[in-house]
Amino acid sequence: MPTNPTPPTTKKAWKRFASLSLQMVLFALILYMIWGRLDKAWEQIASKEFRFAISWNWLLVGGIAYALALPFPASYWFCVLRGLGQPAGYYSTLRAHIVGHLGKYIPGKIFVVLIRSGLIAGRGISPAVGVISIFLEGLMQMATGALVFAALLVVYSIRIEDNPYALWLALLLMGGIAFALSPPVFRWGVRFVGMKKFSQDAEKLEQLSWKTYLLAIPWMLSYWLFLGISYWCVIRGIGVAVAPSVYPVCVAAIAGSMVAGFVLIFAPGGLGVRESLIVLLTTSMFAQSTNTPEAAALVSAAALRIVWIVVEMILAVLFFVIRPSESVPSSEVSSI
Repeated sequence: MPTNPTPPTTKKAWKRFASLSLQMVLFALILYMIWGRLDKAWEQIASKEFRFAISWNWLLVGGIAYALALPFPASYWFCVLRGLGQPAGYYSTLRAHIVGHLGKYIPGKIFVVLIRSGLIAGRGISPAVGVISIFLEGLMQMATGALVFAALLVVYSIRIEDNPYALWLALLLMGGIAFALSPPVFRWGVRFVGMKKFSQDAEKLEQLSWKTYLLAIPWMLSYWLFLGISYWCVIRGIGVAVAPSVYPVCVAAIAGSMVAGFVLIFAPGGLGVRESLIVLLTTSMFAQSTNTPEAAALVSAAALRIVWIVVEMILAVLFFVIRPSESVPSSEVSSI
């Protein structure tokens, strides 16, 4: 007797449940790893063992460094759109990318896609191709961030919980990411991750050359390096005199924590996840400059979140008000 196949809606519901369950398990694992340090940090703050002196100049420089970082992924998104034959203007792409940052603070992160695709729609850009390009840019940003994190673990021997196996895991991670970033594999990945609705349009990814993928390296590497500068300045801004030599740790902490926050989509803007991992990755660094490293790490993570949100809000308002005026003739659109 024939059996009834599982309805597509049921399969989809089970996939969502499994994905959310896995994310919750990962988040619980992070909390388990970091709970002792967070508890100690709160004790140090409550007992006033850790005292910080705000330096507005350093916080301002940290905010400027973050603002300077944002155009790099937007520029790569522009290259992807042009590579897909879309008549994208640079300012309209930059505007959509920056305003879209506000959408990441809503759980699920889908509002980032909706805002960015909505702002570039109606300018001769295919909505489906626009969405595909957003996915590609975001995945490439996180993939290069994971690669930066893994590379710094190897080069600077940054160890998590003094685990001697961390470097071997980093080498394995770095090799896996390098394989995933190859155009054939990456194209398949983009089509696999939420692209079934746009299966026909996803074929346009074949238009992208190796050059377009390789362009992600300078754009995204610059992005992560500027984020590291921003975090280092914010640390100085809360009164902790860290040396320039700890800058690689800052970059690694930002890259690792942001990638984890991106993967755990239920956390709006990586809220909680990013801060927890920053504390985990930087406590040993702060131990060189203060007797309350857990508290310093937690305060630095919170201060960084505030500075970045303020910068994003200011830039989002400015770019939203200043509307684009450029229009790109189709004859000027060439494959990148």
